[in-house]
Amino acid sequence: MPDFSLEFELNISEIRKLNKMYFKHLYKERVTTISSLILFLLILFDFFRVDHNNDMMQWIIRSLILIIFFLLIQYSFVNTICKLIFRLAKKLLKFDSFISKYKFNFTSSLIHVHSPLGEFAHKWSEIEKAILTKDFFFLYVKKRNGYIITISNKDNNQRNMEELITFIERHVTHVTKV
Repeated sequence: MPDFSLEFELNISEIRKLNKMYFKHLYKERVTTISSLILFLLILFDFFRVDHNNDMMQWIIRSLILIIFFLLIQYSFVNTICKLIFRLAKKLLKFDSFISKYKFNFTSSLIHVHSPLGEFAHKWSEIEKAILTKDFFFLYVKKRNGYIITISNKDNNQRNMEELITFIERHVTHVTKV
């Protein structure tokens, strides 16, 4: 593949879509993982405190109750934490210095998604479909959750969309124009 490099700063609508598509799911996974790790450490700590000859059955019952309680409240706990994170992110979108950190970088081998909330990289081979509409260019990523990279077609004067579309047509997949 030839040397290819483009960088697009994101506008507000792209940032909102990106936060909703990528980072909401990412943070749900992270909060779930951290809370599961805390649960495991609590059970492990309790295991080392117990007298294994006399209290083993009590430890098993206590651990089962703790796991059931965790499973019952986990969904609401994870959603609450994620809502707080994204309320804060919405408030921060009022500041240009925060917005300017959101970028797409396209190279000949990878698509990089940069933001203050985290970063992703996708190989071009992960792109399943490319669809161009009047207002947006969509790249459908083959992953477990089927991510969609949404690029606004309205800021064409600041972006070299034609170069990106040409690269994708030649080296990645057919671009469907709707």
